[in-house]
Amino acid sequence: MEDGPDARASLAKAAAAFAVLSLLPVALSGSAPFHASAALRPISFAPQAESSAGVFPWSSPLFAAFQYDRGQVLGTYVQFAYDASTGTMKSILGLVGEAPVLYVGSIRIAGFAPARGAHAIGSTFEAQGYLVTITVHDDPTVLVEIRTDVARTATIELPAGATNVSVQTAPGSWPASSVSYSVGDDQARFLLGAGTFSVSGIRIVAKMADSDLLLFKSIPPRTANRAEWLALLDAIGAGHIVAELDLVATADGRWVQNVAQYRIGVSGWALAVEPGRAAIQVDSLLPGGAVILLAFDPATMPFNASTQLRVRANAGDVNRSESPLPLFLTNGVRGGGASYSVLSFPGTVVALYLPSLAAVSVEVVSTRPEAPGSGFQAGSEVAMIAALAIVSAAAARMLRRRAP
Repeated sequence: MEDGPDARASLAKAAAAFAVLSLLPVALSGSAPFHASAALRPISFAPQAESSAGVFPWSSPLFAAFQYDRGQVLGTYVQFAYDASTGTMKSILGLVGEAPVLYVGSIRIAGFAPARGAHAIGSTFEAQGYLVTITVHDDPTVLVEIRTDVARTATIELPAGATNVSVQTAPGSWPASSVSYSVGDDQARFLLGAGTFSVSGIRIVAKMADSDLLLFKSIPPRTANRAEWLALLDAIGAGHIVAELDLVATADGRWVQNVAQYRIGVSGWALAVEPGRAAIQVDSLLPGGAVILLAFDPATMPFNASTQLRVRANAGDVNRSESPLPLFLTNGVRGGGASYSVLSFPGTVVALYLPSLAAVSVEVVSTRPEAPGSGFQAGSEVAMIAALAIVSAAAARMLRRRAP
């Protein structure tokens, strides 16, 4: 290499040319490349125990957080009394609307032996007995899950004003039995995965089988879209919807969540949640496909006239369906490919049909539509020509060398 001022000048020109080349994408696209700060901590590093801890007071249109104090379980949407010695829940109230709704007088589980202390963590209250677990969710549907590993009975007392109590059975299906009823203008339902119900007046006996799941879920009172809520409840009762993940990004780079499985053998969990993006994992050994509900508050997953959703499953784009929920479910069950529909519930609620539930990585992204391109603009052309001229001059300068 040559020495002296000319050599240094050539190197300076080359450095300038390299800098201009690095700016060519900016000149051609009109925007600068995004560089994430290495100091930002990925949300996926958040401990799972903390991801659903919640902060008091805290609530969203999707779910809120429980407090448990000396037998009283108090939430924004749900309230009841709990007897830790017998595992009995009493006076289960739904608090959505102008006045509380008494949905269930009591639920008593036969042979309940406390195994661990009852506790409230974020949106869920959980109590574990020997081979049985009670989970209640502080959400507008007053969701209750009771899982058992061995056959047992649960005795349910409905409120005195319960009407239209009816039983449906579907042996060999999941769920195998259901009980629907009304409390005034409000509707609710019990589902039993493998066992059977017997009803006498307002008393229901759930005969749970080995490895069984007893569910309670209601339609939020005075909701504006009761028909779609009823369709959702019917879909869960038919076994089409098998899990639900409600996710809310928090200001500290973490998230809070409300996760429910409507069928034994299905798992779903969040890997990362931030405004405009969520990564979720779904897994099951069950054959065939089903629907997973993914719900976000508007700040976490905006969906309006100025944004659009993109859903991917195992890195493949998922088509959106404009069909109402019943027709969407029918088309999915008939064996079509993966698809999703946005439901008219509070927040952004996505019903995602997956033809297989085995090891599925799901990504939901909210983005603004790209502005239509119109080729190279005049300014871009000038910038490109100027950049190429500088590069050519620098290259020619470097190639000219003085004779010794």
